[in-house]
Amino acid sequence: MCGENYFEEQRKRVKKLYVQKHVGFGGAVAMADWYVARLKKQECRCYYCETSIDDINRLIAATLLKTRSVRGDGKRGPVLEIDKQENGYCIEECVLACYYCNNDKSYTCSKEDYKKYFGPTRKQYFNSLMKQL
Repeated sequence: MCGENYFEEQRKRVKKLYVQKHVGFGGAVAMADWYVARLKKQECRCYYCETSIDDINRLIAATLLKTRSVRGDGKRGPVLEIDKQENGYCIEECVLACYYCNNDKSYTCSKEDYKKYFGPTRKQYFNSLMKQL
């Protein structure tokens, strides 16, 4: 799934999502380029739990994970999200996270603490779900 076609789809999707709150990225094209570069750097895995977006989508398709509906016909869950940090959307500090880690982490702790203490447990949980497939 995480080949050139996927990267191009994500580039287009993210470019459309750009709004003023993403000012730290320098524009829609820059944000889309950053997103794809980050996807490649993270090998299409969540920064925190290190689960691939492919595995997350398999779990969603099998209804072992639930998504959350958003405006229109959108859903949170099937793509990696930009996790803003304490300083907002600062390009040097943002990472890509699965919806489940991003939603859970929220503003509860630093990205380093969440990755160290909660990421491995989430990965273990997702692995246990994968065994049900």
